[in-house]
Amino acid sequence: MGTRAESRQQTAARVVAAASRLFSQQGYRPTTVPQIAVEAGVSVGTVASVGSKDALFLRSWEESSTAASLALIAEAATASDSVTERVWTYIGHMVEATIAAPDAVRDYFVAYLRASDHAANLGRLNEVGAALRGLFPDEPPEEDSLAKGPFGSPAELASWTIWLAFSAVCFGLAASSYPPEDARALMRAVVESQCAPFEKQGADR
Repeated sequence: MGTRAESRQQTAARVVAAASRLFSQQGYRPTTVPQIAVEAGVSVGTVASVGSKDALFLRSWEESSTAASLALIAEAATASDSVTERVWTYIGHMVEATIAAPDAVRDYFVAYLRASDHAANLGRLNEVGAALRGLFPDEPPEEDSLAKGPFGSPAELASWTIWLAFSAVCFGLAASSYPPEDARALMRAVVESQCAPFEKQGADR
């Protein structure tokens, strides 16, 4: 027989799974806590004990996005001998996914800004960042201008620069601040500029 803690964990997992299904099918706004309760087969109070609507939406989005990112990066690792094309295989896909669903991205940012605890997501973000770093050569370039600095190795700095630029592009697309073609062009330029110093090392991998 499972312990009470295990039972609570199983119930929480059922609630999160139910919320994820509804958010995926209906989107954030039409989904309600009572609907999540019915879908999970629990009471509204039980859903509330697992998390608010915002918290469940953030967890659902972040867990699924992390899993998708890690899978895409794993595929990108074998996509090309070019560092630029490996990174673009992943980042380009993410840009297109954002362009295809700006309203969902907007809902995510709104919920994110309302929340105060982002510790779990920081761990997921670091996992994706490490995987993105893995698309770069193992050894950093030898040029003095790219020596190891306060932000880690040149590859770590490049990968985080790309990720932060992509985050800014997501904000812009969600806010309809610029058109999709500008988002594509900007991110392609960022990827090319950050990956260019690594192309020789990438070819020697």
